Amino acid sequence: MTASTVAERSAAARLLHGLDRSIAALATLCLSGLILILLANVTGRYLLGTSLVWAQEAAIWLFIYIIFLGLPLALRARQHIALTLLRDRLPPVWQPALAILIDGIVAYVTLMLLIAGLELMQRIGGTSPALLLPVWLKFLFIPLSCLASLLCIALAGFERGIARWQGPLSLLLGALLYLLLHHVEAVSLPAASVSLVMGLGFLATLLLGVPVAFALLFGVFLSGVALPLLPPPALVQNLVNGAGKFLLLAVPLFLTAGTLMNAGGLTRRLMDFAFSLVGHMRGGHGQVSVVSSLLYGGISGSSYSEASLSAKLLAPQMIRHGYSPPLACAITAASGVLPNIVPPSVALLILAAAGNLSVGALWLAGIGPGLLLALCLMLAVHLLARRQGQAPAGRRTDGATRLRHGLHAAPVLFLAVVIIGGIRIGAVTPTEAGVLAVTYALLLGLLVYRAYGLRGLWESLERSAQESALIGLLIGAAAPFAFILAAEQVPQDLVRGLTGLTENPWLILLLANLLLLLFGMILDIGAAILILAPLLLPVVVAVGIDPIHFGLVIVVNLMLGGLTPPVGMLAFIAATVTETPVHKVFRALLPLLAALLIGLAIVTYVPAVSIGLLELIR
Repeated sequence: MTASTVAERSAAARLLHGLDRSIAALATLCLSGLILILLANVTGRYLLGTSLVWAQEAAIWLFIYIIFLGLPLALRARQHIALTLLRDRLPPVWQPALAILIDGIVAYVTLMLLIAGLELMQRIGGTSPALLLPVWLKFLFIPLSCLASLLCIALAGFERGIARWQGPLSLLLGALLYLLLHHVEAVSLPAASVSLVMGLGFLATLLLGVPVAFALLFGVFLSGVALPLLPPPALVQNLVNGAGKFLLLAVPLFLTAGTLMNAGGLTRRLMDFAFSLVGHMRGGHGQVSVVSSLLYGGISGSSYSEASLSAKLLAPQMIRHGYSPPLACAITAASGVLPNIVPPSVALLILAAAGNLSVGALWLAGIGPGLLLALCLMLAVHLLARRQGQAPAGRRTDGATRLRHGLHAAPVLFLAVVIIGGIRIGAVTPTEAGVLAVTYALLLGLLVYRAYGLRGLWESLERSAQESALIGLLIGAAAPFAFILAAEQVPQDLVRGLTGLTENPWLILLLANLLLLLFGMILDIGAAILILAPLLLPVVVAVGIDPIHFGLVIVVNLMLGGLTPPVGMLAFIAATVTETPVHKVFRALLPLLAALLIGLAIVTYVPAVSIGLLELIR
């Protein structure tokens, strides 16, 4: 490598690093502002009897800013959720070509968002009545973030050690796609084919390895070539409206609460309490993983962060006590299913937004299935430990020790009671409960236990902002996709097709389960919910199935996809953290997956498991 090449790479690296830090700081400030505004509004409402009329609108604008600021950050860190099956199987000689193709499609979608965002800002008029600001400011960060993303694509080769021409070539490919698809005469297709074109475009790019959000948007842009049901500016507005719902503000809030709990070491208190409860059982360390995941779910609702934490803290302990590394990873991955089922589940929040369902009802309905699946996992761990001849992890903990650990964990567990109880009695909305969760976690970690300082707080907020941006972009990208499906009456066609085959609710549930399991294998749970819930809910309602019950069936099904190849995010997280070959983890997961499938069958065909508690409370 010549001196000039080294200098070029160094300059590009400095530029990109500075861009990273600036955008991350902006996103963190937006998240901080969102939290402070909502906290001020909640405080004013409950203590002073008045609300800030502009708080809701301001928080939504800030969330939209976070989503698009996260776009270049996720591109740089390769954090966008994607299907890597083809990329992993290709010979090394073909890898650069596939990378150029993927980045080219991402560049095309980003270019379309840039142009459409600018056009929308020019066309839209008026002033926000709540904020007294021009409405176009709501979309300000769309073109700016898209420009930053295109710059990241162009300079990627200078920093990553690959050929410098790969980035510019990807941009060129994106520009050619733009010229080809949007400057040629529209293709005349029957109206019914528009959804088919969109679906095929989405699936083709998804299988190539294009990130899910970009694959969704590519499919929608491609459908415009056949029939422009949603012009690009309207698509961007639809995307923003899809992600900018007040209910969805609870997503970054609960993610932040979980991150602060982890940073403050509060989740270790839950693990110590879990060990005092079940550590004496056969397969005790595995049982602790299950129970601690169940307890953690009551404060965070994020399966991925829980799986990562358990893989760091519990998997090494299991390995030291005789578990094989694949089995230790498998248990932590399988336990990671629970936080997205028990309240306050982020997946159920997304489902509520996608299916227009009650968050409170879904969260209460998730308690039964969560406990049932935990029981199934504990039984499976017990049988595995007995088959391998493992002794209990230790002696039964005495009552005084359990009480001490319970008291240590009580401040953390109290948060779950406040969240669920507050929503149940109607005292707080899910978003307000998220504000309380963040405030409580902050007070415990920063002031009471002094587990981190201002620097640690900033890092936690920065990490939460990036995670929130990824989920928010996925939710937003699914909105125009769902709009096209609805405009084409695909849900109605699906209802007619399935009810034409059978109106037996049991058979409908069986078909739905098979479809959900299949999609769960290839799609992240957030994307799968946003695509499938609007399609399947009308079908089950038409045959008399309770939508809340079916909502839990959807989430449990799709969470199992986190344990199956080729995507298997929970398995990949556990394997990556412990440096264990993922194919061995998938093999070790089979008995645990079988136990969870039994639990799924019970949840599906015994509605009382999910809606029994709800009916009792009603």
